Order: sequence, then C-alpha cells, then structure tokens
Amino acid sequence: MNTLAAKDLGCRYNGGRPVLSGASLFLREGEAVGVIGSSGSGKTTLAYCLMGIIPNRIEAEVWGKVYFNDENILGKNVREVVGLMNLIMQNYESQIFGLTVEEDIRFGLENLGLDENEISARVDWALKSFGLEAYRYYQPSKLSGGLKQRLAIASTVVMGSNFLIMDDPTSNLDWNGIRCLRDTIFYLKKIGKGVLVLSRRLKGLEDCLDRTYYLNGQIFEFQAKNGSNNQIFPENLLQKNVAGNGAAIKISSLWFKYEKNYVLKDVNLEIPYNTIVSVMGPNGSGKTTLVKHFNGLLKPSKGDVIVDGKNTRNYSPAQLSKYIGFVFQDPDRHIVSESVWDEVTFACRNLGLPLDSGEKALRTLNLHDLRDRPPYLLSMGEKVRLMIASALAIDPKILVLDEPTTGQDDKTLKLIENVIFKMKSEGKSVIIVTHDTDFALKVSDKTIIVKDGCVAEYSNAKNVLLDPSKVEMYELEPPTLIEERVK
Repeated sequence: MNTLAAKDLGCRYNGGRPVLSGASLFLREGEAVGVIGSSGSGKTTLAYCLMGIIPNRIEAEVWGKVYFNDENILGKNVREVVGLMNLIMQNYESQIFGLTVEEDIRFGLENLGLDENEISARVDWALKSFGLEAYRYYQPSKLSGGLKQRLAIASTVVMGSNFLIMDDPTSNLDWNGIRCLRDTIFYLKKIGKGVLVLSRRLKGLEDCLDRTYYLNGQIFEFQAKNGSNNQIFPENLLQKNVAGNGAAIKISSLWFKYEKNYVLKDVNLEIPYNTIVSVMGPNGSGKTTLVKHFNGLLKPSKGDVIVDGKNTRNYSPAQLSKYIGFVFQDPDRHIVSESVWDEVTFACRNLGLPLDSGEKALRTLNLHDLRDRPPYLLSMGEKVRLMIASALAIDPKILVLDEPTTGQDDKTLKLIENVIFKMKSEGKSVIIVTHDTDFALKVSDKTIIVKDGCVAEYSNAKNVLLDPSKVEMYELEPPTLIEERVK
C-alpha cells in the first residue's frame, strides 16, 4: 500500500514569515483526509509543496520532507510527481484547456497514451458521475462557475493517480455537486486511491472522510471526524426587518440568451433598498447571468432591467459602476493592478473619487497590512476580500457579491457580514449569490431561487431555507439548523 506523508514541512515567500512551519500529515491509499484552516493559513501552499509546484513553478523557500513511501520527493519536478498524485486547484479555471467539456476530460487521458476504448469509457464515467452529460459538447466558457469546477474535478479524477489533492473543491458547487463529489471520494477510496481535501469547511463530505486536521499556518492539530467547521445560528438571528424603501432594482419580463436557447425566461423582480437578498439555486440555473444584468455587463434580449431608476439598456457598465458595485466569483480574472493598494484605489482614480476611501475599505476587511503586497501572492480568500474592498471604495448604493464566502473562515466571514449589515443600515441594498445556506440564513432578508432560468421563488429567506421540502425541491444545501432538528 502506497503512502503520502509530509514531515516538518515549512515554506516562506520572499523572505517573509513562514506560511508553513513544522506541518506534518500522513495519508494511505484508500483513505480520505480533510484539512480545514482559516483564510491565508497555508492550505494552497501545502498543496503546491506536495505537488512540486513550489519551488519549481512558484519561487519560495521550502524545507522539511514530502515522502511517497520511503522516497523524499520534495522539490521534484511536477512532471515526475503527477504520475503519483494530482491536484485540483482552487483557481480551477486555470486547469481547463479543451474547446468542449468532452475535449477537456479527454485531454489528460490522451496525453497518457491510453487506447481509445479506455479513454471513451473514462470520459463517459466522468460525465455521468459529475452531472455533465448534458454539457458534453458545450464550450467551457459557456458554463457557470460551479459547472466549470465540476469539469476541473472530473478532468483530474479520470487521470487515475495514486493520490488526489483537492484545494477547496466545494467552493462553487451546489448541493448536488457536493453529493456527487462525496460519492466520487467514496468510489476513489474503494478502488484504493488516497484523497486529501483542503477547504474552509467540509460540509457534505464528513461521511467520506476518515479524519480531519486543522491547519493554523504552523502545525497540524488532529481534530475529530466531522470537522466541517459549520456554524449553528440561534433563531433570533434569523428575525430580520425586511422593509425596503423604494426600488433598487426592478426587472420586467426579462428574457436573455447567449446563443440559441434562453438562459433567463420571463424574470420579474423588484428588490427594494434597505434589503439584503440572497440568490440561490443549482449550478447552471442562471444566477450569475441574472446578476450580470444588474450592472449592465449583459443586456436583456427582451424586457427591461431598471437599476436605481436607470434602464441598463441606456447605460454602460462603467456609467453604472458609480451606483452599483460588483464582486465577481473568480477574482484572478479581474484583478488588474500590481499591488493591493493600486487595486483597491483603481476605480477611485478612474471615477475621480478620494483615495482615502480605499484605505478605509482595506481596514474594514483586514487587508491594510497587505497594502504593498502583489495581489498574486494573496490567498484566494484574501483576493475575494480585496475585490469586496475595491467595490466598497466607490461607496455604491447597491452591492452584488458573487460567491463571497469562497476561501473565508469564520473570522473573515464576520468581516464580510459586518460590511453587508452596515450597507443595509445606510439604506443600501446587497445582493449575494451563494450556495452557502448557513451564510444566507444569517444575513438575508429575502431569497431568490433561480431554477432552469426562471425565478422559482422570491420570499422571506427563513421561509424558504428552513423548509426541508423546499430545500430538497430546489436542490439546496441543507442548512445546519435543519440538520440539527433532524438529529
């Protein structure tokens, strides 16, 4: 039986403080191990050290040992390591190469030199296992973020390495996607593969994990099984004032299509000011497509979208940016500056706004000590908070957050919650696209359920998210409160 182990592993970037120091873990084939940790605790750094990406592709000082069986492979070339283990990266879009979903899954298999029958069998299994059969001939660029993440996982799993490292694999998955991933981990264990899952939380994967560790940036501390890091919220936190004050966004008979088929169908909505709204639903249902209409990135094929009294057909995204801030779910594609400070003040400089609002936004999101750091050296959670800070710096009347919980821990989630509640206290509106029902319950006044391009429900968040029949019908992640009541 093959084993993978890290022994007293350490790493630092550019002579700074160690991100890892004395980190150790052990994994056998046929096991699945979870590692949870706070934002910036070193989860991705650990994955890169195990794979040889550090120091071969990303320059950093690294010490300690990484054993495959009795051989120390620390620092070996990625090409030598990839036959032993493989990595699903947190920035999963960087792993997608094919022109279609099927081509992307085939890409790695063809490079292994497998025969056509074996390739076809593995591709069919991956498409079915990850709910991608209907998207076989789609261009990956046309997929939602969650479906792209499923594709990256499927394309890596089919390679058949001894060990599979998953860096935050559930960040953009809906509940069905998480259950597919859980079943896949069970299958990988059954056929003798080892799986290492690094994540902010492990909700939905607890049953398939043999043990869980906590990474605090320096050492691993053993934690009992079920290290999902879930929060349980008392009922009084869910009682919210849902009164609005005028319409922030009004949508009338909105239809939209990218090519032939409509992605949004006859959407009618009114979102008041002084309201926090979560937008939820399965991967590929049209959530991000819907909110991209709010800042004018997409224009209706039919119908109208009115934002702060302005018809988006008549305004460019740049003109609307004075009124609505938008934080995308994939920060690596939208960060444009060479330092944290330049990034947070980028919009201020272009709109002629005072730069001191950027300093305030950095402090609000606990990034002020990183103001001179290049954004590419930030963790994913820090990049997401940087994008939020950049949006806050222009003091928008409406804020759209697309998957803001990615890479966050309880402490940094609290910072984001404070931002959301403060905006509401100022009479502003916040729209949050998320799969995290616990987070949605804690912050939302109302919830929009998008399914198959239609608004299936728009009502009080608690009435939707604490109703087990609706959670199941809309394929949502069961919130912790429901799970606790069932127990």
